[in-house]
Amino acid sequence: MAIDALVRLRDEIRRGEFTLGDELRHAVIARVEELIAAVEAGDRAAARVPKPAVPEAAARLAHVWYLTGRGWRRYLTENPGAEVVADAIAAAVSTDTRQLASDVARGAGAGAAAPIIRRSSEAFAIPCAVCGGEAVTLTISKVGQAGADQLVVSSVSPVTVFRSIAGPRMGDVLALLGQSDTAKVVAHLRETQPGGCDAWCEPCDRVYCRQHYAIEAQWNGSWHIGTFATCPLGHEHAID
Repeated sequence: MAIDALVRLRDEIRRGEFTLGDELRHAVIARVEELIAAVEAGDRAAARVPKPAVPEAAARLAHVWYLTGRGWRRYLTENPGAEVVADAIAAAVSTDTRQLASDVARGAGAGAAAPIIRRSSEAFAIPCAVCGGEAVTLTISKVGQAGADQLVVSSVSPVTVFRSIAGPRMGDVLALLGQSDTAKVVAHLRETQPGGCDAWCEPCDRVYCRQHYAIEAQWNGSWHIGTFATCPLGHEHAID
């Protein structure tokens, strides 16, 4: 699998074919080299014999989206003339990750079809489509020592770490968890909870864990602007 577009772009930047100051040029070259390394590692994982390492390939892809994410794009737009190189990087990444993304999509689980993970009578998890690990945990807990039960649902966000469900709606979710139907649990959370199911990617119709999302929290000083998750296939959605 070739990464010709990124290598060619790096060499063009080194030759001075983009109008960039020295500091910015060095930063851009370093970032492109990080991207090359990530795509190469993902390609090796996807081509591993006798069995492709799909979770590793997906993690490398998620890292690519993090490297080219909102923080990096904002950094480039703060520098006059950098829009052209930003577009060139995006185009090169799109070209060089196409086969890797296809391999990950083919190797991942088909939608939200895997059964619910049951760790105990009070602890459940929605599995990640890539690695089968716990993407979302749902745990019965009490509000205080003598308080009412609540269902604590984890988030992939580093800002909103969990959300809680109580009362009749908790009973509805527990009933669905008892059926071990992941798709129904995800659909119910999406329809009834303010935060939905933030580990679910709508274009993929898959659930991914934190390790297989590129997650970026955006801040303006101490003010939280928003948090965004990009799945291994490059689909971004707001989670906070």
